[in-house]
Amino acid sequence: MTTIHSPRYAISRLAACLMRSSLLVLALGLLTGEAIAQSANQGSISGRVFNNNNARYVGNAKINVEGTGLEVVSDDFGFFELRNVPAGSAKLAVTYAGEAPQSLTVVVQDGKNTVQDVTLGRPAAPGAEKSVVLSVFEVAADRFKNAREIAINEERQSVNIKNVISTDQFGDIPSNNVGELVKFLPGVQVSYGAYNGNNQGYSDSDASGVSIRGFGAEDTAILIDGLPVANAAPGGLTRQVGLDQLSINNASRVELIKVATPDMPNNSIGGQINLISRSAFEQARPSYSARVFFNFNSKEMPKFSKTPGPVNKHTYKTTPGVEFSATVPISSKLGVSLTASAADEYNSSQRAESTYTTFSAVTNAAGKPLTIDNPGLTRFRVTDITRLTEKRSSNLRFDWKPTPTQTIKASVQYSTYSGAEGQRRLDARPTVAAGADWNANQFIGTTANSTLDMTVTTRDVEGSTKSGQLQYFFVRNGWTVSASGSISDALTTFEDRNNGHFSEVSFKLNPGQVKLLNIVDGIPKVIETSRRVANGGGILDYTKFSNFTPDAVVAKSGESSSRKTNGLYKFDIERDLSFLSFIGSNSLSVKVGGRRDEETSEKFGLGANFNQSLIAGATFPIADVFDDTYLGASPGYNLPAQEWGSTYKLFALNQARTIFEVPADGSTAVNNYNSFVGQQIDLTETRDALYGQLSGRFLKNRLYFVGGLRQESVSRKGRGPYRDPKWNYVKNKDGTLYKDPANPLGVRVDQATSPLFTPAGASLRSALTAAGISFPTQAMGATATSLASAKLFNRPNVPVDAEQTGKPSLSLSTVYKVTPKIDVKLAWSRSFGLPALENGTSGLVSSSGQFQINENVPIAADGTVGTITVANPNLKPQTSNNWDGEVSYYTDNGGKLSAAYYIKDVTDQITSYSTYSGTPGFDEVVSALGLDPASYNGWILRTSSNSTTSQRTSGWEFSASQDFAFLGSFGKRFSAFASFAFKNLAEPSAPAPVNITTPSGGVISVAPTVSTITKSSNRFGGAGLQFSGGKLSVQIRGTYRNENEISRSNLAAFNGSPNFLRRFAPAQTNIDLTANYTLSKRYSLFLSGRDIFNGARDQINRDDLGLLPSYGQPLDRREFGVVWTFGVNGRF
Repeated sequence: MTTIHSPRYAISRLAACLMRSSLLVLALGLLTGEAIAQSANQGSISGRVFNNNNARYVGNAKINVEGTGLEVVSDDFGFFELRNVPAGSAKLAVTYAGEAPQSLTVVVQDGKNTVQDVTLGRPAAPGAEKSVVLSVFEVAADRFKNAREIAINEERQSVNIKNVISTDQFGDIPSNNVGELVKFLPGVQVSYGAYNGNNQGYSDSDASGVSIRGFGAEDTAILIDGLPVANAAPGGLTRQVGLDQLSINNASRVELIKVATPDMPNNSIGGQINLISRSAFEQARPSYSARVFFNFNSKEMPKFSKTPGPVNKHTYKTTPGVEFSATVPISSKLGVSLTASAADEYNSSQRAESTYTTFSAVTNAAGKPLTIDNPGLTRFRVTDITRLTEKRSSNLRFDWKPTPTQTIKASVQYSTYSGAEGQRRLDARPTVAAGADWNANQFIGTTANSTLDMTVTTRDVEGSTKSGQLQYFFVRNGWTVSASGSISDALTTFEDRNNGHFSEVSFKLNPGQVKLLNIVDGIPKVIETSRRVANGGGILDYTKFSNFTPDAVVAKSGESSSRKTNGLYKFDIERDLSFLSFIGSNSLSVKVGGRRDEETSEKFGLGANFNQSLIAGATFPIADVFDDTYLGASPGYNLPAQEWGSTYKLFALNQARTIFEVPADGSTAVNNYNSFVGQQIDLTETRDALYGQLSGRFLKNRLYFVGGLRQESVSRKGRGPYRDPKWNYVKNKDGTLYKDPANPLGVRVDQATSPLFTPAGASLRSALTAAGISFPTQAMGATATSLASAKLFNRPNVPVDAEQTGKPSLSLSTVYKVTPKIDVKLAWSRSFGLPALENGTSGLVSSSGQFQINENVPIAADGTVGTITVANPNLKPQTSNNWDGEVSYYTDNGGKLSAAYYIKDVTDQITSYSTYSGTPGFDEVVSALGLDPASYNGWILRTSSNSTTSQRTSGWEFSASQDFAFLGSFGKRFSAFASFAFKNLAEPSAPAPVNITTPSGGVISVAPTVSTITKSSNRFGGAGLQFSGGKLSVQIRGTYRNENEISRSNLAAFNGSPNFLRRFAPAQTNIDLTANYTLSKRYSLFLSGRDIFNGARDQINRDDLGLLPSYGQPLDRREFGVVWTFGVNGRF
């Protein structure tokens, strides 16, 4: 049934309104079309704009008829058409930033079309049409100049605020990663490494996500030619589009759209990125390019021999790559472009994790306990990470103009990603008990029960993405009709057993004592382990694998897959209204359309935590699983070379002897079941949008605007896990609790004292039997150890079904041409941030009240011994009302200086809330989850909710791009760019009661202790300097960000003053280098390096009161080698 409050009613009302508008536009056009065609003394001028500097047709060139208000901008392929031009002599003025203006006189005949092409740049060579003759020394300089001009002209001609960057603008980009390109744009921050909660399978030195204006990578849509692209991350569902399977080798330029127009999706609260693929219609003649290159990591200097790792065999660490691009305009009506790339890359990194305990009654030799001002390093983990990846990418695009009024674009993309990673970790934990001693330089555990564990993880990631797009455009007599369709499918899998190994194995050293000595910046230079006293004491060499034991070995098999499929269907129609007499010499057009997006997200497989246990009585010599291929390597940080176990050897041993089993019951069986259930998820979101848009030019083409309305509705259908807190009660056949007068609160099935299992309950059992209600004959075990109980508690494939209509999205973007060189842009818009698909405290596939229990080992800095995370899948989208302004100055030779300011007022912001045990809210929620609050003393409860207040984020963004030609011929060799952003971050709202809906339907109000929102750096930017002199061109680029607060937690008050422990990433600067040496007009050598000074990536802790000493602040350090690429370029 459709009601006046239902999503269907709202969307149908808007659809009816837009349909009436489009019919009105259609009627006006049909009624007046004939009159326009027969207007006396008018004709038209059409043509194409060509840049003779680079043999490309020019989009975004402005062509106007002097003395009239007639003006057009050439399309992406250089085509333009001026209609309703007065018959007679007409003078055309053509402007394009960076090139000299052109003036042409054209004779227009009444009722006829006159063809007039325009050529910019250098005059054609004598006897040749549209030819380019550049000296060897001009090739590189002109390449960068032309790329900058393309980007700046597109920015200038757009009414909405966006930044554009040509893929040729910064030379050779490491790994062709789009993140390494856009990180220099104002307002952009790039995240690195694994995402969506995974910490394996992806290099921490590879860009993986893009954040815009402080909003996370999951809030940033990434499109190809305006159409969505699918991306899947193994082990979890996320809205983030990872960058590992996207290549800018397929793109000609990249747009960063900060203000969407009504015909664009608006679900990227910070902004969206659009990759524009190469087109043959951009070229005047066939163009071919190729690169052959090698990658190497500075930790493995270039060598062409095999060395150990990353997994079970020796491999080459200097790896090859090749790229190819062909753009062929077969004729003026048909063109084809093809790009392909294949590259291997080796990465090596080390990670040190330091855990300082600040809460314990244990005292050291000086009689001081572990406190915030006297912390001790009670855990140190060091991880050696090696990885070899293979990337393949291809793109094929056809452009066809069957008639002058029609254009068809068709393209397909296919990419694959394959990675083999070895993580080898040591985990040293000296015992914190009476007799332990510590200071800033050491921690000496007691002589009993200290531990040192070894974990070897082998991850194989296999991924592929397939996409296809079809677009149709019809332009004639003021009408523009377009239709688009696309399909994109991404599949990513963690593999292990199919490749002959387990995903993870662990071994124990079982020392008596562990000492962490000579600690500098949280990292011990010496780790000393001793035998237990019962074993004679003395030094126990942890670097020898033979000293480890196979006892209690657990082998993991984390095979899991994620798939995402995106489908899009879009249609819109636009009508030029210039025929209306009251418009005069101004321009006005109306556009209406609709769009449907269908996105299906799936998870399947065993899950990343599927374990196998050693069969009782089974044993094997530790030497049988010794890794004899990965030898002589230090795990990093000046520690000695370490011997390791092998996931391959252990798997082969199990294949030969079957020493592992999947238990039928017990804690491991429960773990495996929960891992499997958590992996059985799928969700299909269908999003329908209708929009109406009005655009035009007024005040003698000085004022431009585009604005309108967009309305979206979404339906979600799927399945996911459900955790039932009332699993331990007898249920009626309809699933409700069984109750009777003797048992008004229900009947427990997990207590031996329940009347269900006592002689007094005979009548109860008879009543249940008579009613056909099943019940156990003995008390059921705990959900952590009994598989039968776990299956009642955690159920797979529970339906998800919901509908939602968002708020109408209004927007208005304007540009005012203050002078020929100064533009002012102002915009108001509304954008949205969608809730996560899957998250510990939220997630659309999470059941209300679904929870996770995690013990903090060691105890957290705030003293909590564990965390209960409660999911809230009922979160509303975040809504941001945005004000944007930008002032830009365009220089005579193609440069740009701009300053922008924005305000985002976000309502319903998703905020994390936490509260501690001992509060009424904590006890009530934990009891509703079927848990005993008394068993969770010292724990913290976390959940998420929509903030009840408006959170404001604002900021300034500055950018500049300019060559130094004004300094003369020598200055022309230099060009520079810079961007910087100042961001004022929103503060979390004060803790306010949060309503949590339990699975049984009850609503509980929790009074949180702390509320937080995700934060990021608030001062960041990028800059670069390029020199092109003679045969050599060099570009140095860098990014900077200031200190970044990651999270915070509550500490015990000190002398009555509240205190918070905050986690920071210190300020960071990274420098990239690209150099080219021109051998001839066609060939050049190149070298590029990413983060050439190899800066470590750190995280530290600090408290608000400054009690934590500097030696106790280090938390996490990651070090990487520099990835260098060198090779040969060819252009034909």
